Amino acid sequence: MIVGDAMGTLWFKGYTVLQIESLCSERFFNLCEKRGICIHKLYPQDDKCIFTTSVDDFYKLSPIARKTKPHLRIKEKKGFPFILNNVLKHQFFLAGIVIFFTVMYVLGHFVWNISIDGNYMNSDDTIYKYLDENGIVYGTRKSSIDCEALEAQIRRDFDNIIWVSVALKGTRLYIDIRENQDEIITAPDGTPSDIVAVQDGVVRSIVARTGTPMVKAGDIIKAGDVLISGTVVTLNESSEPIATEQVYADGEVQMYIQIPYTAVLNRSYIKKEYTGHSYKSVALHFGNFRLPIEVYKEKYEYQDEFGESWTLCLYQDFYLPLGADTTYHREYTLTQTLYTDDEMKQILEENFAHYLQKIDEKGIQIIENNVTISISDEEAQMYGFIYAIDTAFGREEISIEYR
Repeated sequence: MIVGDAMGTLWFKGYTVLQIESLCSERFFNLCEKRGICIHKLYPQDDKCIFTTSVDDFYKLSPIARKTKPHLRIKEKKGFPFILNNVLKHQFFLAGIVIFFTVMYVLGHFVWNISIDGNYMNSDDTIYKYLDENGIVYGTRKSSIDCEALEAQIRRDFDNIIWVSVALKGTRLYIDIRENQDEIITAPDGTPSDIVAVQDGVVRSIVARTGTPMVKAGDIIKAGDVLISGTVVTLNESSEPIATEQVYADGEVQMYIQIPYTAVLNRSYIKKEYTGHSYKSVALHFGNFRLPIEVYKEKYEYQDEFGESWTLCLYQDFYLPLGADTTYHREYTLTQTLYTDDEMKQILEENFAHYLQKIDEKGIQIIENNVTISISDEEAQMYGFIYAIDTAFGREEISIEYR
């Protein structure tokens, strides 16, 4: 029996496993020994003998087989030459493997998926459109994307984005965003200006840090009135003006304001009802090319459509430009219907509560509201006033006169 390096050499050259009947095997093996034919792994099996010989020695067995006439049969062919021969027989399979890995290598140099995370104020569609305008779409070559430059460009073009990270992983482009969801306040630039009212109201309190207060608590003001002037006059001991200076007015002003509210709801409306009929359509996509596959289709006068998309991913972030889009179609009908009085009242109250929430989100402190609901045969109205405290103000630059 041979093992180790000799067996490795035998495998590389190729060998055959043969079977011979035991009755005539003694003479056969004696002749093999005289002719220098190497026999490996010889062992009995039932009434037969099993042995192994190299491919070269196998072809030397023909004269001995003709002389001894044994029942000789090939059981197995093993080794590199036989494996190579089997592979070469399946040329299309081999070519397919080569083409597959070549295509994977080429596709791996492009972006086939874009992932956006952390955006709330800027929608996905807004970011995708921005990337498209800057030449970054599905199929963009990865080497043409400078992640650091793209990060700086996004921060520069979007005022409410305070941090962004761009990374390429596999064939996916990751964009992670952090937005400033607080109100953006412009820092003072030192330009002389007045603080002015943006709406009518009554002054609740006023504190001027720089500039001259022009109103006091309890004063009734109109939109555009100056609350804190950026003009500061210096007086002498006789209360006579001796100097005038223009500054950037700064301070806090609280005002009682009255917000009118009116809402009208028609009793008649169009009601949307789903019929229960639906179907789905599928479209295959390769990059930007779409191939619709409509096995079944129905015609609806009115329908809702919503869908989902699937993209082929071989491993983690290695996406390919192959996938499918599924669209679901749901039929509905439109019917002329009338609201009841209770329904109209409920809708108006819900809309009013939503309106109050929006006012509160703007930082306006609501004191009380006085609204009334009036219902007729054709419509319902909610009208009245909301009383609140507001700290919002405007600013107007002061024209400096040169003497």
